[in-house]
Amino acid sequence: MKNVATVKTGKDGFHLNHRWHVLTILTALMVLTRSAHAVKTERWEIHAPQEFMQGKLNRLTVSSEGELSLGYAATKLDDFAKEIWCSTVGRGGAIYFGTGSPADVFTVGKDGRATNVFETDSIAVTALASDSRGNVYAGTLAEGKIFKISADKKQGAEFCRLRAPYIWALVVDKDDHLFAGTGPDGKIYRIGSDGKAEEWYAADESNILSLALDADGTLLAGGSDRGLLYRVAEKGKGVVLHQFAEDEVKSLVVRGRDVYVGVNKQKIRRPATPGARRPSAAEFEQLTERLTSQFGTRAVTEMAESGRETPPEARIGNLLSGALYVRAADGRIDKWAAWDSEPILNMTIDAEGGVLVAMGGTGRVYRVPDNQHWEMLFNFEEQQALTLAVRDGRLAFVGTGNIGTGYLVDSQKAAEGEYTSEVRDCKFPTTWGNLFWVGSGAVAVSTRTGNTSRPDGTWSDWSAPLKESPGKIASPRARFVQVRAQLSRQSDPRLQSVSVYYRMQNQKPEIASVEVGEKPKTPSEKPKTPSASESKTESVSTGSDLESSIASALQQQSGESKPEELPPKLASPVKRISWQASDKDGDKLVYRLYFQAEGDTVWVPVSLDKPLDRTEYSWNTESIPDGWYRIKVVASDEESNPAGESLTDEKVSDRFKVDNTRPDVQQLAYDAAKGTLTGVAKDKLSLIRFLEYSVDGGEWKPFAPKDGVFDDRVEAFELKLPALTAGEHYIAVRATDEEGNVGVGKTTVKPLR
Repeated sequence: MKNVATVKTGKDGFHLNHRWHVLTILTALMVLTRSAHAVKTERWEIHAPQEFMQGKLNRLTVSSEGELSLGYAATKLDDFAKEIWCSTVGRGGAIYFGTGSPADVFTVGKDGRATNVFETDSIAVTALASDSRGNVYAGTLAEGKIFKISADKKQGAEFCRLRAPYIWALVVDKDDHLFAGTGPDGKIYRIGSDGKAEEWYAADESNILSLALDADGTLLAGGSDRGLLYRVAEKGKGVVLHQFAEDEVKSLVVRGRDVYVGVNKQKIRRPATPGARRPSAAEFEQLTERLTSQFGTRAVTEMAESGRETPPEARIGNLLSGALYVRAADGRIDKWAAWDSEPILNMTIDAEGGVLVAMGGTGRVYRVPDNQHWEMLFNFEEQQALTLAVRDGRLAFVGTGNIGTGYLVDSQKAAEGEYTSEVRDCKFPTTWGNLFWVGSGAVAVSTRTGNTSRPDGTWSDWSAPLKESPGKIASPRARFVQVRAQLSRQSDPRLQSVSVYYRMQNQKPEIASVEVGEKPKTPSEKPKTPSASESKTESVSTGSDLESSIASALQQQSGESKPEELPPKLASPVKRISWQASDKDGDKLVYRLYFQAEGDTVWVPVSLDKPLDRTEYSWNTESIPDGWYRIKVVASDEESNPAGESLTDEKVSDRFKVDNTRPDVQQLAYDAAKGTLTGVAKDKLSLIRFLEYSVDGGEWKPFAPKDGVFDDRVEAFELKLPALTAGEHYIAVRATDEEGNVGVGKTTVKPLR
């Protein structure tokens, strides 16, 4: 099975391992290896086909191998209308082309002058064909009129009117019978020399978009809905030669026994409506009476509102991909090329067998000589290359859409060509190094730089051209850069790649925040995430939930607080320090930590073996005196920059407390007559938050301080003990501060008998 030459317009493209490419990569690796930990050198390389095609090409072609070479100049004739829909070559080599809005027919002789030979009363001339006597036929929309421009009188007149509003394709057979492919009911008509039309074939399609004659003179046709290629040998009898995976067969070209088929695939498929009836041509006759505006605006809107089929030419925005197939005489189908985001609008073939393809969306024209190679010949600003004409075996004319511009293509390759790259944004002020290129022949490369995203009067002039590689870039230091390559016919110039080496100005790191807290919980301690059903249940209050919510709200409103029910989490001397930091130019950052006690002026380094390369640290404060502290984090990009050029940023945390000392439980006394235990819980730095007692090593039971509120570092308590049996009893009191430190006091008591 043959390979498929794929034209990619995204980031992925052709990367061929030519010797020049390998040498370029090795050179770059040597440079980068020497400087990986000293000077961060960047490289911008242009070498893949799509990378070259993102720039502006003037009289240059781009090959599938990613090579620039001299191409052909295209001379702009004029802006004739909104669109140039179609073209054909008549007797004597005159090129005829049809326009839309207005719908006229022009001719261009070999003198390069364009002349309006006929003005129609239609919306657009969408198809042209010429017979053996030199007569030219023009198919139009939206009334299905065909006009004939006489070869001898050079005058035009209405030739016939079909019962179909859209005429998409015309072809003349060896007996000068004219065939017309129409829509919206997918019919093919044959028109005799007297202008009488007969229905020749009715396809199960909305539109017949393309017509051609095979080597035997048999009619071939392509449809718009199901990707069908038809062969119609006689009236009313047609067979399907192939059904393509794509949606529409847009263009057909025959060379010998081979048939070249251009197909398109829709981006969004419209769902089929079961039982939907295709409107008849008669119904469309009523519609055409209202089509007074430009085709593709109001006309398309009315058809969409009425539920009728939108004309294919108006659906270009809905088309995503195009493909070129070849059908051999034995029926074998091979794919030659595919385009990811460009639909095929027209095709023809040159004398050497290269298939010329006009594309929508990008305005490109490709030449595909076989299934292994392709080259882009033109990239027009109008973005819709609608029609191509070959004269004397070569591409001679291109008509565009959006603006209906006609271009005459020179017969000889240009004496010189020029490539201008897209603008490269280096993000920050940049120092330029060497410029490398790989190629042969007369190639000269220049640069210009500036600080605006679009080149303007503030940019530098183009530098003196470098004619040998490598060469030092002479353009001023700036953020943006652009490359221009000039190829001259003094030799056979070729350009395969361009590489710009540069170093951005170092940017300062930025620390956004610093937080200090306890050591994070282990996975087993993390709270369970509620399931969807649990979350849903929690969001709906029951009666008791509602009462609790109201009581809680009233309690908060009155200033009351709920008594502590659980002790604070046990203290840990480990503080978790975390921070958020970034670097605009992507440098690797390392971090150093410092602490400062409140009231001090000195920042003390946190003991670290080496700077941290992560954004958190667990700091053990066991050896730090209790008190209030702050942490400072310093970020540095020293590992990505040479000595003396690194930059830092620092940020200081909020004040936090280090308290690793247990509370004291003092002055325990038992009043045997009253059965009460009194005492005091004290802490030097933190509030007492929880009190518990235990009798004879039993269960710990919480109790409140004497004043009922945990709100001080000293909390007195008076506890009524339960009735004790005769004999001595061991009583323990446990106090917990707000940091989770726990202190225990104990005493032995003896109740009265």
